[in-house]
Amino acid sequence: MVTIDQFWKFLKIIRKKSFTEIILCLFLLVLIPAYYFVDVFHILPCMYRLPSGSIWYLTHVLPLTFMVFNLLTNFLAVMYADSSVIGRLLTVSEYTSKDEIMYCSVCQCNVPPRCWHCDICNVCILTRDHHCTFSTTCVGHYNRRYFLWFLLYLSAASFYEIILIGYYTYCQVTIKFSDLMVLVPFQSIITGFHLTIGQIFVVLLTLNLIAVTMSSLLLIYHLDKVRKGLVCHEKQESNYDFGLMRNLETVFGEKWYITWISPFIKSKLPYNGIDWQSHVDQHKTK
Repeated sequence: MVTIDQFWKFLKIIRKKSFTEIILCLFLLVLIPAYYFVDVFHILPCMYRLPSGSIWYLTHVLPLTFMVFNLLTNFLAVMYADSSVIGRLLTVSEYTSKDEIMYCSVCQCNVPPRCWHCDICNVCILTRDHHCTFSTTCVGHYNRRYFLWFLLYLSAASFYEIILIGYYTYCQVTIKFSDLMVLVPFQSIITGFHLTIGQIFVVLLTLNLIAVTMSSLLLIYHLDKVRKGLVCHEKQESNYDFGLMRNLETVFGEKWYITWISPFIKSKLPYNGIDWQSHVDQHKTK
């Protein structure tokens, strides 16, 4: 359960982010619900006249609502779940060699293996994967699960939107060649900005094409890293490859097979992101 102190800590972190990151984050948080409302209150009612088309309407609305719910909640969970070393007791295994323990002069503490300092967040992150500009935070030990599910639902929702908006545009909207000029901002400024229905749907389709391409490529890349027990900073061969099932549990938790349903499902991680060496030794002895 979220406490008041945790909420204020979250707000303080957001205030420290750059203007560009905040704009990109707000862009996603506004765009996703905007697409949902356009679908539910304009496109689908036009395609399936109510109440005669209620069954087909609900066939679209229910899975769409499920996808949008998981998109937004997983995105917010990425932002909220803290993987930093702040407030954590950084005890490491007695088997961890001194060469694997690094000292961070900024955080002024010894950091365990797989922990790197983020210059943007200005803090060390446990099992740091990368810094996500859109979520204004680092993806690490405790929020990597939410980031991956966010990518999956973004890919699925964008692909769905391309089909739905594409079909609606083909049947209901007339797009002229001049409408494509909306994709060239400088041309629109020179000739004058006159937004038409055709241009709106050109923009909607273009944004989804970009989203499905980027999210799908990122999802494939990151799932391959998960499969190999790696994070972005690590090479192809890693001591932290515990096998496919254990690697999935490392990221998604013990209930990894149902975490796709909702980010609110609790799934305990087998490791704490600090004491890695004892788990490596345990795996080698099996």
